[in-house]
Amino acid sequence: MKIRVLFTFFMIASSLAIPLASHAAPESVRIGLASHFSEPSSSTSNPYGDYFRSAVKLALRDAAPRLEKRGLKIELEEFDYGTTQVRVLDAAKKAAASNVIGVLGYNFSSHALLAGPIHQQAKLPMLTPSATADRIGRMGPYVHTACFDNAFMGQALARVAKTRLHASRAAVVVAADCAYCQDLSHAFETEFTQQGGIVSVRSEVLQGDTDFSASVVQLRSANFDVVLVPGQDALNSARIISAVLNAGIHKPFLGGDGWGDVSDEFFSVLGNQGLEGYSVSHWHPEVENPKSRSFAREYFAKFGKRPNDTAVLAYDATLLLIEAILNARTMTREGLEAALAGMKTFTGVTGAFRFREGTAPAKSLVLLSVNNKHFKIIETIPPAAQDRRGQNKVRGND
Repeated sequence: MKIRVLFTFFMIASSLAIPLASHAAPESVRIGLASHFSEPSSSTSNPYGDYFRSAVKLALRDAAPRLEKRGLKIELEEFDYGTTQVRVLDAAKKAAASNVIGVLGYNFSSHALLAGPIHQQAKLPMLTPSATADRIGRMGPYVHTACFDNAFMGQALARVAKTRLHASRAAVVVAADCAYCQDLSHAFETEFTQQGGIVSVRSEVLQGDTDFSASVVQLRSANFDVVLVPGQDALNSARIISAVLNAGIHKPFLGGDGWGDVSDEFFSVLGNQGLEGYSVSHWHPEVENPKSRSFAREYFAKFGKRPNDTAVLAYDATLLLIEAILNARTMTREGLEAALAGMKTFTGVTGAFRFREGTAPAKSLVLLSVNNKHFKIIETIPPAAQDRRGQNKVRGND
């Protein structure tokens, strides 16, 4: 009798030790990262892609609880294209042939414009965090951007020239071999002339130039009130500005997000030359809102350096992509595309997004004043003016 009782007790105890239900392994979702990871960037704002990669990892960490709740695990595959245009095409083709269901990256406009048609043909969703060329939003349904475009930047800079600086004539020094630079300069010129301004001189250089004496000669013989330097590279922009200032031409300078928002090299080139400048950006470390402060604090704690605009845009884009993944009905390229196309709004560190058909999302930008030492926030410019000008419809409200 004692043996039977002990056996029964052992069987009950053993059964209680067995879990009632076992947890299934999380479903793997493969996402690609496309950037210049192995070579120094031509832009001081994103050396080796570390700001981009680091921000993606931080976003994945912050989104982990939501992903785990859905039984999902993000796996990353990097597609490195160094600094050459040909390798961008190779990277996009490798991504298309892989088993990733979406790609985050192609940080510069020139990269995104090359990769976009390949992604469209392969029906592989791509989301660029920071490429601002206007054409990106019109390349097709599988090509997405997570930032405002050059049209909005150009409009904002033209208004700064007209309303803040009361300029009637403008000079433009622009790189002929830079898609971003040409796009932004044309957006500015269009808006500036529509407001009654005149572009009195347009001087073209190359991105690799270090001698700008020919541009200085052109500017000396022209009459203008402001100088637009729409450089993609902060260092190259600083060199152009320095050459103009050294020639004794002291006018206010205007620039886009390519100037960056925290750039020691930009200021090291300019020294104490008496720069008066204005630029626009997606974000600045001194933006006063809880999300921004939290992001800046967490990024510094994890990586030991202050984030720049590349980092914050990558962080927002990653969380935006994760939001689409969580909303997707199937973990396929088609499922992810349907979820991305169905998004109407999103709120990130850089503010509120409103997605529109065939163009970049409507977002605010930050206007900065620039001197020899730092970038300082002047104001935040909402996208309402852009919406009034366009024909762009908010998604889902057709």
